[in-house]
This record gives sequence, structure tokens and C-alpha cells, in this order.
Amino acid sequence: MPDSLVRIYLALGLLLPALAQQTVLLLSTDPDIIYNPPLCTSSSTKPGCISPWQVSNDTIPGTTIVYTNGPIPQAGNVIPQMFLTFRASTLYLRTTSSSNATVNLTLTAEPTDVSMTTEVNTSISLIVAVNIPEAQMTTLGITFLQGNLPARFDIESITLAVANASSPPIVVSLPTVSSTPNSGAKNNKATIIGAILGSILGALYL
Repeated sequence: MPDSLVRIYLALGLLLPALAQQTVLLLSTDPDIIYNPPLCTSSSTKPGCISPWQVSNDTIPGTTIVYTNGPIPQAGNVIPQMFLTFRASTLYLRTTSSSNATVNLTLTAEPTDVSMTTEVNTSISLIVAVNIPEAQMTTLGITFLQGNLPARFDIESITLAVANASSPPIVVSLPTVSSTPNSGAKNNKATIIGAILGSILGALYL
């Protein structure tokens, strides 16, 4: 079981790994990132699209981000989620200074079905998952957690890296998730298996 442990680092600013690694950068509007309900963009949605996921170019000049303030009645109060299936050893998810929501972050490796979930406050600028089993496909799932006060979750980009420079990261294209009122409950795993949480200041062991 120790070989299957996943270590999560929540960092205010962590340098990317050595240049010997191969990386893939996914911007927040990349079609391989699946948003539920579907993201409203001028090129990918039908007229009259309503979604809690929105696109903004104002938070960081010259950068397009995807953000959500949580469920909205116009979209059936569906809990905002995002998914990405990939093969890599390290994942970097960059937020922005406007992001302050708490989310559930889930990583599930297939075919072993080893899964862990932890709550993350997205006010940090960088979320880093390391020691992901590189030989398996892994699905990242993020679920917005609604609190008593207004909150916002921003996604600027996701970077995938592999320790073996001869084997580039792989991103799997998935079909668009259909929006249903119960989809949040069905897709949100709440199992924590061998998770180690840490930060640049120390580590907290569960």
C-alpha cells in the first residue's frame, strides 16, 4: 500500500520540477477539462447557455480563467464540478488571487481504484499533487463546497509532468458531462486512502 500513497502539497509558490521532466500545460478552457454543468463559451455552447462556470479575462490581464461562485438557480442549483483524466506523476493546478472557495479534490487511479479526497482552500496560488502512479490513468475531480459566505473558485491552468522524460504525459479526452441535478452527488467520492497532506512549512499526516 505505501507505493500507492498520494502526497498532496498545498503551496503558496512552488517551483516547477527539473527541466528533465516532460510537461503538458492545459489552459482553463482546454476541451480536455470537463466542466459540469458545461462551461459557457462563445465557441462551445448553444445560444442562451446558462452555467455556474464562467470565463473571465479581467482577473489577470492577458489571461483567460474559468471561475465559479457556486450553484445558481438558473442552472438547477447543480454543484459545480470539473474533471480531468490523465497519466502523469505530478499535477499543478494554478488558481488566482481572487480564488477563496473551499473545494473537494479527489484523485482516483485506475485500474487499482485507489482514491483519495481532501478539502482544499483555493486561496493558495498553487495546488500540487505529487507521487501520482505514473503507470496508471488518474482522474482528477474537483467539487465546489458551498459555505455560508459568498466564495469563488478560479482555475488559471493545469500542468502535468512525468518523472520519466522519455514518456510524455497523456491527457484523455472525455465526452461532455451532461448536467443533471444529482450529478454532483454521484460523482463526488468521499474516500480518503493513505493521503498525506503537507505544505512548504511542514506536513500533516492523516
